[in-house]
Amino acid sequence: MGEARDNLPGLLFAMVDMLRTILSAMPLWQFAAVAIVLVLMVLFREVLWRVTSAVALVGVWLGGTLLFTAAIIVTAEVLLRKGTGALLGTSFMFSGSDEISGYLFAVGTSLSMAYVMVTKGHVRIDVLYAQFGPKARATMDMIALVVLAIFVAAMLERAIDVATTSYVEQIRSNTQLRIPLAWSQIPWAFGIGLFFVVILLAIFRSTAALLSGNFAVVNAIAGVSTTEEEIEAEIKGLDVRNRTSRTEN
Repeated sequence: MGEARDNLPGLLFAMVDMLRTILSAMPLWQFAAVAIVLVLMVLFREVLWRVTSAVALVGVWLGGTLLFTAAIIVTAEVLLRKGTGALLGTSFMFSGSDEISGYLFAVGTSLSMAYVMVTKGHVRIDVLYAQFGPKARATMDMIALVVLAIFVAAMLERAIDVATTSYVEQIRSNTQLRIPLAWSQIPWAFGIGLFFVVILLAIFRSTAALLSGNFAVVNAIAGVSTTEEEIEAEIKGLDVRNRTSRTEN
């Protein structure tokens, strides 16, 4: 414990020095642009939350379509190779089916993450979480959001760098298809960016609710879904499916 206390000032100094280095390397106009965007997000957080939620809904439908398409490609390739190919004594297979399905899976996953955040669908370990009071749970929700934002920010920076490099240098896949990597990396980075924007808006909304003492709102935004909420969501899903089937009949 004593060594940890002795090292704490050094760790804080290192973090401050790293932050100072990042800010000094950023041009003034970029810093001002980021600051303006953040202020606008704080001021119009509720409107932007509704807009991003609608975009996230479109993203999850598109992402699900891409994942379903990837599954069809893999299934067709397996059936042709193990079924028709085995009967005819050939080893027929799609050229680059694994590559195309990999691109579809990556893009489909990234486009779906924002919607999962909006609907609180991410996996959370809540063994101890449920034992705390509303204020403690709201505080832990805020900490979880901030840590997630830091991780996704680093991932987004790398994604933008990779996609930009592939686009500028016209990099293609090292396969027979020679597909431009930017075709999949740009929408992949967009999905991560949308996810990051949703996290920031969730932080701003949760901070305002936490400062006003409205812990229930923090839980509604970023908390762990209760058993009752999960049951209600399942019931709504079943009701929608039943209505759809009755309409078709």
